[in-house]
Amino acid sequence: MTVAVPGGPRSKDRPVVDRSFLWFLLPTLLQTLIGVGVMVPITTYYLDPADLGTVAILTACAMLVTPLASTGDNWVLSTYWHATPEAGRRELLFNLLLANAGMKTVWVVVFWLLSPVLLPQVIRDYRPEYQQYFGLVLLGLLTGTLWGTLSPLMVIERAPVSHAVNESLQWVAGATTTLVGLSVMKIGILAMFLAPIAAGLVSVLHGFHYAARRVSLRPSLHWSRQIVRSGLPAIPFSLMDVVANSMDRFVIQRWLDLSTLGIYAHSQSYRGMFVTVTKAYSRTMTPTFLELFAGNPRQSQQQVEETVSLWYLCVAAGGILVTLFSADVIHLLTHGKFDRAAELVPIWFLLVCVHSLAIPYTQYLLTARRSVLLSWSSVLMGMSTMGLVAAATWLFGVIGATSAAVFGAFALHGMRFFLARRFGCPYGIEPGAIWSMAAVLVVYMVTYTVGLPFSVKVLMAIAVIAVVGVKTAPLWSWQVVARLWSAPR
Repeated sequence: MTVAVPGGPRSKDRPVVDRSFLWFLLPTLLQTLIGVGVMVPITTYYLDPADLGTVAILTACAMLVTPLASTGDNWVLSTYWHATPEAGRRELLFNLLLANAGMKTVWVVVFWLLSPVLLPQVIRDYRPEYQQYFGLVLLGLLTGTLWGTLSPLMVIERAPVSHAVNESLQWVAGATTTLVGLSVMKIGILAMFLAPIAAGLVSVLHGFHYAARRVSLRPSLHWSRQIVRSGLPAIPFSLMDVVANSMDRFVIQRWLDLSTLGIYAHSQSYRGMFVTVTKAYSRTMTPTFLELFAGNPRQSQQQVEETVSLWYLCVAAGGILVTLFSADVIHLLTHGKFDRAAELVPIWFLLVCVHSLAIPYTQYLLTARRSVLLSWSSVLMGMSTMGLVAAATWLFGVIGATSAAVFGAFALHGMRFFLARRFGCPYGIEPGAIWSMAAVLVVYMVTYTVGLPFSVKVLMAIAVIAVVGVKTAPLWSWQVVARLWSAPR
């Protein structure tokens, strides 16, 4: 990574990784640990792969509402927030929330009215109760509307505590609803559809409290035009992203069966854990990159490089450990029902490297106001990825779908890198990302082709942890810990 960053006293006062990283990371980390240790064993005890397959295909159909109703909140806020005075920000936020809620409501109603006709055509083993389940999925999306706007706002405003509280409340509400529904009320798969509704309702309550001091109830024709101008280009990008992510579920349940889709969806639940951990890194670094590309950096080049290198070292170590022990852990947690998901999980872990690699280039294109180019290039790559996923599923089954989806994400972010460099982005390729992906792939090939005894896996894990410990040894001092816990300014 090479970039010229003006140094100065202020850039040395503020560490790249401060308390915000911990607030973004710790809720996700706790949710991951509780989810793996408690939620997975309980849900897989009461539900079978076919049940999770049903949840997966109905959710995939409903998720098309999100891009169609998108107002490009993240794109709009990234483009205008730092360039707008306080009064203008209040009006911008109100009009963004108003547009988001209106669009989401319209599309939820449209999808509900069309569901009796479309669902039997889409789902191979359709049952009448699926329409009721689909209505609950749509209601869950509607209750989560406010969070779609406030989440990127909290990131840009460096409000990690509020972000952590909202995410934690959502997770607790959803997890509680699932546990009570499965183990106490015995309502089976219905509990999986009620959980997002409960999560969305508590998010709305907290979101109102956060947004109340930041909005002015003034509809603005000016901001409506700016939202349309900057937000509409996000619709093709978001739509293609969702369609591409739904294509794999569609072809798996059409060409294979719902049980196989359930195995695939279960492996994606671990992918969700990996991606949410990555988001802690992304949410910490995004303001840094936005300030850097706006010509007002708070950190030196050396600070940023040290942080990025340490991140990819930890990513490589985590990927190796996941690859070595995913089969044993999944067999234990899922009562042997979902063992076939184990070989898919390390492939999903590669998305941590891919998504981390894309952060500076995506933010540069947004700062340079190249959102239209960013959107349509993503559409092109999304179409290519859908074709690749379909072909790979037909030829190689579920592992082909997984590999094709990860490769498509890598190709998409590779295109963003080349576009960003073409328009003057000073960042080069991150060598740590390439090395971490290569390390995980090598261990994966050895584990699933040659096979490794458990004792050898344990020795390899000890070696990996030792290397990380040595490399991060300078961090384990009271001074660095105090700097890490310093309050964001």
